[in-house]
Amino acid sequence: MTLSKQERWSIAVGMLGLIATFGIARFIYTPLLPLMQASLGFGEDWAGLLASANYVGYLCGALGASFIHSIATKRFLFRLAIVVAALTNIGMGIIQDDTLWLLFRFLSGLASAGGMVIGSGLMMLAVNPRHSTTALGIHFSGVGIGIALGALWVLLLKDGLTWQGLWISTGILLLVLGLPGLLFNQWSLNPHKKVAIDSAVPHRAFKLLITLIALIALAYFCEGVGYVISATFLVSILQKASLVPHLGDYAWVVVGLAAAPSCWLWSQLARRIGDFPALIAAYLVQAVGIVLPVISTSQVASILGALLFGGTFMGIVSMVLMYGGRLGGSRPTRLMGLLTACFGVAQIVGPAAAGWMAEQQGNFNLPLMIAAGVTVVGAALMWLAQRVSTQHGENKK
Repeated sequence: MTLSKQERWSIAVGMLGLIATFGIARFIYTPLLPLMQASLGFGEDWAGLLASANYVGYLCGALGASFIHSIATKRFLFRLAIVVAALTNIGMGIIQDDTLWLLFRFLSGLASAGGMVIGSGLMMLAVNPRHSTTALGIHFSGVGIGIALGALWVLLLKDGLTWQGLWISTGILLLVLGLPGLLFNQWSLNPHKKVAIDSAVPHRAFKLLITLIALIALAYFCEGVGYVISATFLVSILQKASLVPHLGDYAWVVVGLAAAPSCWLWSQLARRIGDFPALIAAYLVQAVGIVLPVISTSQVASILGALLFGGTFMGIVSMVLMYGGRLGGSRPTRLMGLLTACFGVAQIVGPAAAGWMAEQQGNFNLPLMIAAGVTVVGAALMWLAQRVSTQHGENKK
């Protein structure tokens, strides 16, 4: 399978935008949180609210992006997302004001949606549908690369920079990484993609598979709850639970490195055993990764938990959205928007509730156990969705 020059450039620029606006801008808060708490003394409840503000922004941006169809508008918003992501990071380091911090994290969430939803959409429009699986695997690796890069940035520079300096420096890093996205002017609709869009017909799923859609949406909500607590607090949890210096930072690097190839790996497994069996397996593996820090505080358990968590969350996201896109037929963004909304609501509720519980309990054991349990419920819902899907297939014969 040979990608054209135009496709290669589109994938590379889209991936760099995803690294900047999503992998770093969204997740740099996790390794920086312990440094901020140590310096400013705020509790887990405020930390959770700051995280939730970011997820509110992402939800608003993702839903808004689903209604944008003009390529020219998408180009502009993709560039704007890169600039906003960089400036809000810099603002977090320059200005110390609670209200403005909430605003900055909200705007950063909007920018993350621009990189993820709009950037991914531009990339997919520019790629031959036959190359979609390969393109998505490469593109979504940007999330894991960004997480790992941000974690290494903090780990290597935190002895020489304050938390303010780290926020500012990552903002500058975002601009550098996002520069190709700011300069790239060749986003265009692939001719093969245009033929596929023109020939697509609305899928009967919207009328006949309401139960299937509802089960998948509920399962994806469960994933949002399960994933977001570790995604927000993992470094802080491990820093406080372990006597090993920088264990949380090392674990967060592992999360990023495991996430980088996960979309491609899970897509290959889904092709072999089916979408739902692969999703159920990913949910269960993630549940184990989430709860391991509760079961054991050893270094091995911490790193293994990070590996299992990092190796599943983006795989689940990509598999659910790709399946939802197929169910959506000629209007895939409608169903993908619904799924994103369910995931987004869970992400908003999760950090705030987990932070409040941790502040009351003195640790994150209860939130993590709840997150793991909710993830298992998500796996059960995916199993039910598989049964409904099978029955529908039999009824059509």
